[in-house]
Amino acid sequence: MKKILLILVVVITQNIYSQAHIGVMGGYDLDMENSQIGVGLNYMLFPKVSLGGMLMISDIESDGKSMVMLNGKYHFGRVSLVAGIMNMEMHNMDMNMNMNMNMSTMYGSDSMDRETNPYFGVEYKPFKNKKVKVYYTHSDMMKSIGIMMPVFNLGKKMHMNH
Repeated sequence: MKKILLILVVVITQNIYSQAHIGVMGGYDLDMENSQIGVGLNYMLFPKVSLGGMLMISDIESDGKSMVMLNGKYHFGRVSLVAGIMNMEMHNMDMNMNMNMNMSTMYGSDSMDRETNPYFGVEYKPFKNKKVKVYYTHSDMMKSIGIMMPVFNLGKKMHMNH
């Protein structure tokens, strides 16, 4: 019982000093040659480890792709290694014309393809005192490069200067 209590106290004490931040990102999908925008939430679990999630949208004009990404990061100074899973929804326009000529078949019915794959990436912080990061993400579904920056931080105990 004492060992369990000691482990819980250590874990809870470590997490009290944690911090989260919400950020925005903009990038370019190298496979589809489309721009991307997104928003993310990162929770710093330990000084070198953080967990995160983000929502990214690309090909906005044609309602193309939206991605939900969950990841873990390990920080090595200015470089962070990222690994996680990505759930991508691709919207396709089906242009089959039927004889009943209702509006959904006349203008195409919106169908979605969903795919979930693992991905990995690298983040690099080029400026020591700025929080701007450059990222590269690679998976079977996409390869993208871009810039991300935090909008605001939640918590004050630990600095995310990785």
